Amino acid sequence: MLKRKEFTLEVSTSPIENIKALRLLAESNEWSLTTHEGSRLVDRFAIIIPMAQSARTLGLEVMDGPLKGLELHSWAETKGSAGAINMAAWTIPGGQGNEEAMDLIREWAKSLPRCPWKWSFGERSRIGYLLPVFRRSRKAFAKLGLTKWDKK
Repeated sequence: MLKRKEFTLEVSTSPIENIKALRLLAESNEWSLTTHEGSRLVDRFAIIIPMAQSARTLGLEVMDGPLKGLELHSWAETKGSAGAINMAAWTIPGGQGNEEAMDLIREWAKSLPRCPWKWSFGERSRIGYLLPVFRRSRKAFAKLGLTKWDKK
């Protein structure tokens, strides 16, 4: 039986762009997909009190091929008073040790329309400069081996 583990990335691209990039990769590999829509419980901080809030998620699941069972769920959540942070959560069969899935995530990141770990000045202003999101995201992509973004 395969272990499943969620691998979550904070990205600057929208949930629709995230899903579209995976859909195009799956179509190029001729894999069939299933779409999901749902919600996820997220925390939002109002002053100092965390409040539970629901975020709408979009998702895709690979139904055949070598990565059968791989899922991507993407959503936008507001951590503070303004500005949303986009999230991409991967459910990987076999966990993060599945090198074929990690290669697909690298290809997915390269196929996004903009660099997923860089935010514009306006986005950083709305989200907040002191949040650890920006550095955490850059480090997560560096662990994947993506330090430089080259658009194909």
